Amino acid sequence: MNEYLKNRLVRVHDSLYLSLRTIDQALSEEQATIELAHELSRLLNQMENGSHLKQDLKEAEKEAYRQVEEGVTND
Repeated sequence: MNEYLKNRLVRVHDSLYLSLRTIDQALSEEQATIELAHELSRLLNQMENGSHLKQDLKEAEKEAYRQVEEGVTND
């Protein structure tokens, strides 16, 4: 995995971390909360507005496929 892909994955991870924590909390409590509703709205807005998350996902996907095709395993 090269630095480009690592950087994209870190950005994706950081973007999703708070969302996943909020969703996990809602699942563990088996109750929808206003925080969950807000977080889902934020994620939808990010995806609809062509956010960095969407672009990072596209670029990470493309780079991962490229590396697999070329047999790249590390830097």
